[in-house]
Amino acid sequence: MSINILKVVAIAETSTDRAEELKSVCMALIEPTRKEEGCISYELYQDTTNPGRFTFIETWESKQHLDIHLQSSHLVAAADAFGKILTKELTIILLNQLA
Repeated sequence: MSINILKVVAIAETSTDRAEELKSVCMALIEPTRKEEGCISYELYQDTTNPGRFTFIETWESKQHLDIHLQSSHLVAAADAFGKILTKELTIILLNQLA
């Protein structure tokens, strides 16, 4: 595995009554993101104890590929929707694999 590979964990959270709305926004990101250059994997999970919490676990070839993703039209549109739905600030964690 290349040392430049970047793992990203992004957590989006909303109230239980808006969980389906947030799920829809998150699901819309999957297909276009997986087609992006540099995207190795892009997975979405829903918390089993908090249905309003969604976690993306992403693997990118490099930080540069992630930066391009962050400017993509589908992510910019989702960020706008997140601003209206999320009850907590979006958490984004960038991870370098050590072992």
